[in-house]
Parts: sequence; structure tokens; C-alpha cells
Amino acid sequence: MRSRSAEEIRAYFGSRYHIVAVKLFREVPGGYPVPEKKGKFCEFVMRAARGETLLMRAEDEECHLSLIALGFQEPRYLDLQPRIQPAETRAVLIAPAEKMEDADVLMMIATPRQVMEISAMLGGIKAEFAGEIAVCGEAVAKPIKTGRANVSFLCGGARMLGGYRDSEVIIAAPPEVFAEIAEKVRALQKTCGALCGCRTSELPEQVVMAMSEAGFEKGIDYFFGRVNSRNVRLYLNKDTSGRIEHLTVHFPVRGEVEVEEPLRVQKRGAWSDVYAILRNGEGFDIYTGEGVKELVEKLSRKIKTKS
Repeated sequence: MRSRSAEEIRAYFGSRYHIVAVKLFREVPGGYPVPEKKGKFCEFVMRAARGETLLMRAEDEECHLSLIALGFQEPRYLDLQPRIQPAETRAVLIAPAEKMEDADVLMMIATPRQVMEISAMLGGIKAEFAGEIAVCGEAVAKPIKTGRANVSFLCGGARMLGGYRDSEVIIAAPPEVFAEIAEKVRALQKTCGALCGCRTSELPEQVVMAMSEAGFEKGIDYFFGRVNSRNVRLYLNKDTSGRIEHLTVHFPVRGEVEVEEPLRVQKRGAWSDVYAILRNGEGFDIYTGEGVKELVEKLSRKIKTKS
């Protein structure tokens, strides 16, 4: 995947992790670092999500189910699915997506909200998961075999040993699906994506009046106000059809902060840009202003400045 596309997706969703690329080899290639000790594929994926590149061979893998799912071995007694067939894999390269151009599958460690947003971009995802052979089977073998995106809620081993949080899942797909996501991200940014607002002069008068009645003044491309002693900006974001469907709430805060979901943080010098991207209808209405002020007040209470 082109590094620009991977970084665009990561930046748009505010992900703390790299998108991970995986490639299967029928011969062991040279020139790549191998794990310093045996581990599990799900652990190596997390390490790649944090920036490492690793070449995993059969002797590096502790989980026998992963060896079957990734095509290193055939099952001996019972058929296990999903798995790579035939079992001709000799090595698996795992790396940040921006470091690999010809991956077989890409995966993104994501929150349920991020998966929801990606699903909306793709027109829906038909997910199949069972809570076992998850990262290796549901997030690698399944997308390779079907050519479609899949969502895995991981398995007990991945959550216990891989370092995944309870709030994290994996969305995985062939590279062309992630290329489509990148295209949708660019389109949303051009039509007013996160931290990019539609010009207020081009908004329907009904919307401008609704924001004013909620207590927010009109700027050039955002509405602004002060809530619970914090400055706030509201950006109205269009979808690819041009309809105003999202609201970005942005609190510029000086210094370090701690936040709660659905807020995210991007550092900007001495400032922290705290923001949340919300879909119209989730407890508020952009066109009437109903619930907007209450939403902003609730979000402002989720920000704590570090001393």
C-alpha cells in the first residue's frame, strides 16, 4: 500500500497504530529481521502496528492453530477454517503498511466506532467471526480467500498475550479495499472532513439559525463558542453526496490532556487538538440544533488537563 494512503487513513481516524501489512511466502526470503524468540502471530501483528517489521517462520510461531490458519501446516484430524489452502506457506512478512507495496492483506486495529465509520464508507461489511483462530484466520485467511473485508473480535489468546485492549477489534481486507477507504477519506476531506468545515456562507439558513440558537457564532468555516470555560469550534461535515451528515467538535487546549471516548487528541506544538467526529442523529440534530449544546457540554467534561 502506498505510504501516503496508509498515513491518510491513520490520520483521518486518529489511530494510535500503523495499518499492518501481511504477505505470505512459499520460500523464505532473506534480508528481513526475524523474532528474537518464539511468540504468537497475533503478538507480531501488534508489534508491526507499533512500527516493527518481522519475518515469521514456522519455528518462530508458538500457536499450532496459527500455523494451520496461515498455511504452514495441514490439519491432521479435524478441518479448521478459515485457513490458507494448500499449506505451502514458508514465511510471513508482517510490517507497517507504508513499508510494504505488495501485501496480501492489510489490517487495522480499530475501535468499534472506527469500524462503524469504515463500514459506512464501504456500503456495509459482512463480517464472520467466531472468537477463535482470529488474527491469523479471521483477519488473514478469510480476507485472502474471499477478497472482501472482514471484522475480527479477536480471541482469548490474542487479548491475553497480544496486548490488545478490550475496546479494540481488527478490520482486515485486501489492499484494494483499503485503497477504496483511502479514496473515500480524500473525498470526505475535500467536502469537509475532520477539522475541515464547510463555509458557513454556503450552509442553509436553517442550519445557521439552529447553531446560533444553540449559542454558537458563525465563523468562516466553523461555528465557535465557549462551553464550561473551554473554547470550542464546531465544523459541519458533508458526506460524499454533499449532505451535512457529520459534526466535528474541536477543543483547542494548551498543554497535555487526558480524554475519554469518543474524543481523540492530536498534538500541535504546545497545544492539544481535542476532537470528536459524530454522525447527525446520534443524540443531536444539525438542522434544528436540538441537543447540540448539551452534546458539547458533555464532551467538554471528558477532557482533563494534565498538571
